Amino acid sequence: GYVPGEGVGAVLLKPLSRALADGDHVYGVILGTSINHGGKTTGYTVPNPQAQGHVVAVALQDAGIDARAVSYLEAHGTGTSLGDPIEIAGLVQAFAQSTADTQFCAIGSVKSNIGHLEGAAGIASLTKVLLQMRHRQLVPSLHAEELNPHIAFERTPFVVQRTLAPWSRPRVVHDGQTRELPLTAGISSFGAGGTNAHVIVQEPLVVASSGAAT
Repeated sequence: GYVPGEGVGAVLLKPLSRALADGDHVYGVILGTSINHGGKTTGYTVPNPQAQGHVVAVALQDAGIDARAVSYLEAHGTGTSLGDPIEIAGLVQAFAQSTADTQFCAIGSVKSNIGHLEGAAGIASLTKVLLQMRHRQLVPSLHAEELNPHIAFERTPFVVQRTLAPWSRPRVVHDGQTRELPLTAGISSFGAGGTNAHVIVQEPLVVASSGAAT
């Protein structure tokens, strides 16, 4: 269930070309972003899966990648019996627009480790993803030994990350060719009342010419 927490975080944002020119250490590159609102639902804390799915799909489109390139998803995931299945339904809807593959993307939520930081929840999620990229490791979500019985994860693109494991670049076969893709993550942050945001972040590559650095 929902456990509140308190926290603060900050990142320095720069155009990638400027960060590279300045010799900065780049932790990650923001490829795409999207925000929307769930509109009217049956309650103030009741999410809209169509709106959540749409915000993810638009962020992927803005990033210029398809869902199969995403190897980690930092979910809003508050551990609630109502909200989490709705969030997964929206994610499945968004990912299904470009792939029917299942069980290829790790998923987790930093809220299981530090609680729900309310206004700082989004920056906490971004920080977790950037640190995972830096160390090339996926950290476990806690209290996930027993999964939500209302979510059939085996029929989704997602696998709940329950152990510490290497974060390896995915290898995808396309047109008979096997390609190694950069580490790429999606980050969802949803506010009570219906505000939805999603960010696509990719590991920094040696040669890059667009996007914003963090």
